[in-house]
Amino acid sequence: MRNLKDQLVGLDPNFKYRGLNQTRIETFSDAVFAVAFTLVVLSSTVPETFDGLRKSIQDILPSFICIVLIVVIWFQHYVFFLRYGLQNTKTVSVNTLLIFLLLIYVYPLKFLARFLVELYSGLIFGMPDNFMDNFGGEMNSSNMTLLMTAYGAGATLIFMALTWLYREAFKKREALELNEYELFATKVSLYQNLLMSTIPFISTIIAFFHPFGYGALNFGIAGFIYMLYPPVMITFGYLVKKKSKQIFG
Repeated sequence: MRNLKDQLVGLDPNFKYRGLNQTRIETFSDAVFAVAFTLVVLSSTVPETFDGLRKSIQDILPSFICIVLIVVIWFQHYVFFLRYGLQNTKTVSVNTLLIFLLLIYVYPLKFLARFLVELYSGLIFGMPDNFMDNFGGEMNSSNMTLLMTAYGAGATLIFMALTWLYREAFKKREALELNEYELFATKVSLYQNLLMSTIPFISTIIAFFHPFGYGALNFGIAGFIYMLYPPVMITFGYLVKKKSKQIFG
């Protein structure tokens, strides 16, 4: 029986995958993604009391959100190397930057996810009296600026690194012998990741420069910007599908 990766089950059948043999870059990167998963889980302390167990259970949803986002990044990374199998110096350099950003992105991501889950749960079911104490009582304007900026900048740079990887693949199109469809798919992935980086970039600008003041309104808008992901990506997917039909029938 052939390896599942060689069967290309569930992948685009019109794309010639040039990276079927796993490289040292992928092996190393997968190890880093595994470390990121571990950091998400280990950021929660082992419960020793019933109250600690309750807090550990409350941490399930924030952890799940973090893992989903990391899987999205991992899958983008997996598809890129499966498609192109690049191992040149620039690809290695950008990949190194990507996995470095991922590791330092984990803790701001987990903290923000936990804060937002508890905040919105409190707004729906009632805010506990010790809400701010759960975060050290330090969620003032300055610290919220740091948190939102760190999260937004991390997401922006990660998706910009993925954009850069696809740009490198596009530049190597002749060496890779990409056909018309593969060039189209490469440009689609490039613009997709560029869009994915634009939304957190806008949020970061709002969080850092406070165009709506220094209160909850500014941070609320900075957070609400991420709600643009579904309509923006759905619209992008629709336009790509329409353009693909026009070109390839």
